[in-house]
Amino acid sequence: MNRILTLILISFSYGMTAFGQLNAGEVSHLPYDVDLSNIWGWTAPDGTEYALVGAENGTSIVSLADPANPVEVFLIPGQNSSWREVRTFGNYAYVGTDQPGTTDGLLIIDLSNLPNSAPYYHWNPDLPGMGVLNRIHTVNIDEFGVLYLNGSNLNSGGVIFVDVATNPTSPIYLGKGPAVYTHDSYGRDNILYSAELYNGTMTIYDIHDKNNVVLLGQQPTPNTFTHNIWLSDDSNTAYTTDERPSAYVAAYDISDLSNIVELDRFRPAATLSTTVIPHNVYVLNDWLIVSYYTDGCIIVDASKPDNLVEVGNFDTYFGPHGGFSGAWGVYPYFPSGTIIVSDINTGLWVLTPNYVRACWLEGLVTDSQTNAPIFGANITIESSEINIANTNLTGNYKTGQATAGTFTVNFQKEGYAPKSVEATLENGVLTILDVELDPLVVININGSVVRSLDGNAVPDAQVLIYNESSSYLTTCDANGSFSLNNIYAGEYTVVAGAWSFLHKVAENVNIDGTAGVTIALDKGYQDDFVFYLGWNTDAAPSTTSGFWVIDQPIGTATGGSLSNPDQDIDGDIGDQCYMTGNGSGGVGDFDVDGGEVTLTSPVMDLSTYNDPIVSYNLWFFNGGGDGNPNDELVVEISNGTETAVLETLVLPASEWRPRSEFHVADFITPTENVTLTVHTADVTPGHLVEGGIDAFLVVEGMPVAVEDPLAQTAYARAFPNPFRQAFEVNYRIDADYSQAALQVFDVLGQPVLTLPLGTTEGTTTVQAASLVPGVYVVKLVADGKALQTLRLVKGK
Repeated sequence: MNRILTLILISFSYGMTAFGQLNAGEVSHLPYDVDLSNIWGWTAPDGTEYALVGAENGTSIVSLADPANPVEVFLIPGQNSSWREVRTFGNYAYVGTDQPGTTDGLLIIDLSNLPNSAPYYHWNPDLPGMGVLNRIHTVNIDEFGVLYLNGSNLNSGGVIFVDVATNPTSPIYLGKGPAVYTHDSYGRDNILYSAELYNGTMTIYDIHDKNNVVLLGQQPTPNTFTHNIWLSDDSNTAYTTDERPSAYVAAYDISDLSNIVELDRFRPAATLSTTVIPHNVYVLNDWLIVSYYTDGCIIVDASKPDNLVEVGNFDTYFGPHGGFSGAWGVYPYFPSGTIIVSDINTGLWVLTPNYVRACWLEGLVTDSQTNAPIFGANITIESSEINIANTNLTGNYKTGQATAGTFTVNFQKEGYAPKSVEATLENGVLTILDVELDPLVVININGSVVRSLDGNAVPDAQVLIYNESSSYLTTCDANGSFSLNNIYAGEYTVVAGAWSFLHKVAENVNIDGTAGVTIALDKGYQDDFVFYLGWNTDAAPSTTSGFWVIDQPIGTATGGSLSNPDQDIDGDIGDQCYMTGNGSGGVGDFDVDGGEVTLTSPVMDLSTYNDPIVSYNLWFFNGGGDGNPNDELVVEISNGTETAVLETLVLPASEWRPRSEFHVADFITPTENVTLTVHTADVTPGHLVEGGIDAFLVVEGMPVAVEDPLAQTAYARAFPNPFRQAFEVNYRIDADYSQAALQVFDVLGQPVLTLPLGTTEGTTTVQAASLVPGVYVVKLVADGKALQTLRLVKGK
C-alpha cells in the first residue's frame, strides 16, 4: 500500500496493538474474567477511594486504599447483563441494569461500612399508571438527591424522577418526564438535559415541578444519536456524545436556551480513519474526560469550548480500532485526582492524569492576490501529536496541541502553493497565526500512453496524476491520448495502467504545460485496484449486502478482531482493494448477507507465456453469529473450457493473508481466454463474512529473454521467479568484452543494483532483501550493451 491523496483524504491509523498514552500514566490494572460496563467512584469518610464497577455478573466494589494494588472487596450479584450503570448519593450506590428479561429493578448498596460489609436491596415498585420497574438503562443523580431513571421498561423509556435523599433505601416516586426514550440525562438547578437517543437531540426541560415538566429548548446533535450529556462547571456549556462510528463530542453554548449555539466538535485526529466511537463525556474543571471505546480514555481541554483540543489519552484496549469494544466508562472525580476506567474487554484501569491546558493556535488564511478568505485549507502542526484543522467559510481555523515549543505549521489548499511557517506555542496561551497563500498557475496538458515494446498506443489506459493537494483521474481515448484542462502546475506523481499491462509509476514529475506527458507500459497483468480495469461483480438475487466494491477499506471489528480490513495490502500502489462491502457503521452492516457474491477478472491471454504464475493477497474473515462459522472463500481459475479451484479459505483471520502463488499450468491449460474468480457467501446459519483481494499479478515463471540483436552472443536465466530475499542468475557471454555486469532496474527504469562479473560464465547470487516487492528488470551488460534482459518479480 502506497498512501496517495494524502491531504485529499487524510488517514491516520495505529496498528492492531496500538497502546498510546499522553499526559496519563498507569497506576494499576485489575483484569476481570467477565465483560465490564460503566463505572463510578465513592470516597469513604476516612478518605479511602472505591471503584464501583458494572460487571456482566454484578456490581464489583474495588478498594483503592493502595491504588497500585486494587482489591475487589465485594461482588454484589446481579442478573447477567451487558448494561450496568452506577451512581452514588451520600453513602449509597444506585445501580440500573438493562438486559431483556432481567428484573433487578434498582439496586441500592449501602457503602457506609466498607470494607467490612455492603448490604444491598432491590427496589421494584409498581409505579402509578405505569407498572412494575424491572429494567433501567442508565441512572443519574442531581445535587438535590433526585435520581433520574433513564431508558427503563416504563414510560416508553422516558425519564422517571425518584427522591433518594429523604430515605436512601426506600426511594420516593416524584413524577415523570415526557414518554420519549431518554438514553441518559443530566440534572442541575432543576433543569433536565435529556439525551433523547432516537430523536437525536439534546432536549432541555424545566423540572421544578416534577409533575409538570416544561420544554425549554432542543438541539440536534451532529450524528443524531444523542448518547449522553454533561455540563461545564458554570452551566454555560453542554457537551454531548453520539454513539456512532466516527461521531463527535460536541460543545454548545446554552447560556440562552432560546438560542443554543454549537461551538465546536471534537474527534481524535490519530484515529480518524478507523471509525472509532465516542461513548460517555464527563467534565472536571473545564477538562473533558471521555470514554472513547477502542481509543480508551481521552482528555480534552474545554476551557475554550470553541476550540476543543486533546491534551491527554490512555489507550486501555489492545485490539483493532472501531466497534463497541474498549473503554465503556470513566470516573475522574476522586479527591486524589485518580481516574478510573472500565474497559469492556481488559478490565479496570487506575490512572494518574497530568492535566495541562492546550497550546491553542488560531488564525485566518487568505488569498495573497485578492485577500479573499480561503475555505477548506488544511492546517497541520508538525508534531508527535497528530492534529489536523481546516479553515471555515470565513477562512478562519482553530487548532492546538498539548505540547509547548516551536513547531512548523503547514498550510495547504488545492490551487495554492503550500506554505510552512514556524510558530511558538505555549500552554494556556492562544497564538494567532494569519497566513496568505499564493495561487498556482492553471494549465492544460496533453499526454499519451504507449507500449514500451514498440511505442504503439494503449487504448483506454487510465492515468492518475496527484500530489499532496490535487488529484486528477482520466481515461485515454482509442489512440492512447489524454488531456487534462484547468489543472494546477506543479510536481506530481503519475500512475498509469491498463488491463494486460503492468502499472507504471513516475514520481516527482514537473508538469508545467510546456511539454506533453508520455508513459510507456510493459506487457503483463497487474491490478493493484488503483484503477477500475473491468473486473465483473455479480451476486445472487437473494443477496442483501456485501457486494464486491473497489474502495479504501474502512475497518470494522467484532470481539477485538478486525472483520473488514482497515487498510489495503502494504507495498502495492494506492490505498484501495476489492472487498465485500465497505462503509462506516456496525460490524454487520456491510458484510455478506443473503447469498453468494462473485468477482471475476477480465480475460487474460496467457497462451504466449511459458509458465504463467498468478499471485495475489486475500482477506477472509468469518465469525460471530450462531454456532461455529461455516462459510468459505473460494478462488477459481478457468480457460473457458476447464475450471479449477486454486484455493479454499475456511479459517478466518483478521489480517491480509500471505501471498498466494500458483502455476496456472498445474491447474488448467493457459489459453487466450483465462479468467480468475473469487466468490464467497453467508450460508445458514448466518455469520459475519468479509472477503477481499489485492495486488493481483501474473508473471512468467521461466522467463524467456527479451529479444535482442546481441542475444546470440550471450545466455542468461534467473531463478526463482518470483523471489523474496535473493535470486540466482546463470549466465554465459560468448562475445569479447572488457567489462561485464548484472544490472537490476525498478519498474521506473531506475538502477537499484549493479553486480560486476569477473568470469565469462557462471552462476551468481543477487541479494535483494532491500528491494521493495514489485517488478524488476535484470540486464546482462557487457561494455555498456545489454546482451540479455529478464523480468522478475519480488514477492511479499
